[in-house]
Amino acid sequence: VQGAGSQSSMQGQLVTVQGIVTLIQNDKGLYVEEAASDVDRFTSNAVFIQGVNPAGGIEAGTLVAVSGTVAEIGDERDPLTAITDVTQLLPCSSGHTLPLTEVSLPLDKTAREALEGMRIRIDDTLVVTNVYQYQQVRFTLSANGFQYVPTEVMKPGPDAVDMLVRNRASALPVLLPEGMAAPTMLVGGTTVDNVQGVLAHDGRDKRLTLQSTSSFSVPHIPSPGNASADSLRVVGMNLHNYFNGDGNGQGFPTQRGAETFDEFQQQRARIGAAIDILDPHVLAVMELENDGFGANSAAQDFIQLAKNTSRHIWAATRPVDDNTGTDKIAVGIFYRTDRLKAIGPSHTLGGPEFERSRQPQAQLFQHLPDGDTLLIVINHLKSKGSCPESGQDANQGDGQGCWNVMRRLAAEKMSAWAKELAVDSGTSNILILGDMNAYRNEDPITAIRDAGFTELVEREHQATYSFVYSGQRGTLDYAFVSDSLLENVQQAYIWNVNAAFPAKMELPQPWLRFSDHDPVVVELRMRQSNTSD
Repeated sequence: VQGAGSQSSMQGQLVTVQGIVTLIQNDKGLYVEEAASDVDRFTSNAVFIQGVNPAGGIEAGTLVAVSGTVAEIGDERDPLTAITDVTQLLPCSSGHTLPLTEVSLPLDKTAREALEGMRIRIDDTLVVTNVYQYQQVRFTLSANGFQYVPTEVMKPGPDAVDMLVRNRASALPVLLPEGMAAPTMLVGGTTVDNVQGVLAHDGRDKRLTLQSTSSFSVPHIPSPGNASADSLRVVGMNLHNYFNGDGNGQGFPTQRGAETFDEFQQQRARIGAAIDILDPHVLAVMELENDGFGANSAAQDFIQLAKNTSRHIWAATRPVDDNTGTDKIAVGIFYRTDRLKAIGPSHTLGGPEFERSRQPQAQLFQHLPDGDTLLIVINHLKSKGSCPESGQDANQGDGQGCWNVMRRLAAEKMSAWAKELAVDSGTSNILILGDMNAYRNEDPITAIRDAGFTELVEREHQATYSFVYSGQRGTLDYAFVSDSLLENVQQAYIWNVNAAFPAKMELPQPWLRFSDHDPVVVELRMRQSNTSD
């Protein structure tokens, strides 16, 4: 029935098959598999029986005879061979040992097709990668560790494309069946072994329905630690669409943020808990609702949140005429007024390179009490979504995704602009933070480096990440400094408390998963005051 191809050659034919029930999916059907091993490794020994509710006495281990019509169901890109319009489902005998085939990853599409519907076991230690759908008890396991986006670790091009293919072959989507206890918290990087289940189908593609496994390892939850007394702690933080409705508890759902006021309060509480434990002096943020600086604005709400959680007075930098661009979201710089003084209004940068990005913002600060100056720039470049079908910004197939040229041009212009502003402001200390929507070896990041800036986390030789997409780690959030500021850097790191954690779950620390991006933490030792001794 299955055949050796991606689809059965017997579609539309009436058949009768016999096999052992290996998995029952209530209201959907069941999987049956031949008891004896098939000598043909290119064909599956199992098939799905659609739309049957088995009678009493039919359970896992029951040998059944089934009559019906062969069909391919589900997504046409990866359909599931099934017997539909069942006319007969008869139990023959019970208590049979369930068939089991030992396999190992990687498995390409052809190899997975040959295992479709079969009960398999993988003895290798696997790593949890993608937990984005964990509320639906879906996640992904990988045989090659916590996978990295190819352009995070190598230059764009054919090798990066080949690595992506290997990553996909080494990844196995997983579903927990009804009645199987899920781990209380499943985090990317968790390990598991002795995985066993049926390579079923979820309507879109093949997904292993787990039947047994070892216990999941206990995840490590990092703490940022306290900054030293003489440090200026600056945090780049993506707020994951901080929209406060009308500012009076109404106006939900918002355009890009919370669906309800209660959901916003939960988001706000987690961000507040993160501010509390980080204890920053500057917060350079992205994905703040772009609704000005009025009493009911998201910016004023965020100032109050920072004040309440840190017990310090905060202010926001503001450009001339409060010009923060026309996008629904904006970048922003918030600072403690006891540690920094804003010199003049902030600067913003427009132009065609930023038509699809957020306007970058730059602010000159004077460090109190010693008087050193520092130019902080915050940026948020165009994402890789909503791709054009043609032109230079279409996906070029080199691993960088679409809009790469626009991001590169924006990075070049922003870098030159930051240096010009520094000269005009009489400082050589420049700190650039932001979500660049580009991984470490992609053109926009190379452009900023080529402009003379040093990326700090990379300088610390840390193998880290700030975002997880389709189970693959990568860095989108950065901190760059000018040469003159480099000697003032005490430490810089990405605090991995968001990207690898499931969203909308009860977590053991209130600051976990406050966003989908991990924050970047930079600690600077500015010039000591004359009375420091």
